[in-house]
Amino acid sequence: MFVRMKRTTLILDDAIFRAVRRLAEREGLHMSQVVNSLLGEGLQRRKGREADRHFELPTYRMGRPRVNLGDRNALEALMDS
Repeated sequence: MFVRMKRTTLILDDAIFRAVRRLAEREGLHMSQVVNSLLGEGLQRRKGREADRHFELPTYRMGRPRVNLGDRNALEALMDS
């Protein structure tokens, strides 16, 4: 199976470059493999945070009810008036 990979140039801070190079040497991988793995993990983590966001509708204070909401007859009388 042929896998086509895109090539790009990344400009990394020196400290990050050294950390990635050390990690690649320690794990016996190419730097590209380490960068791909780290980017994939970061993207998954960010996607998880986006899914955790909740949509909230605004709420408003409407004052005290003018009728007992549990009293069907009182509600009906209010709606008929």
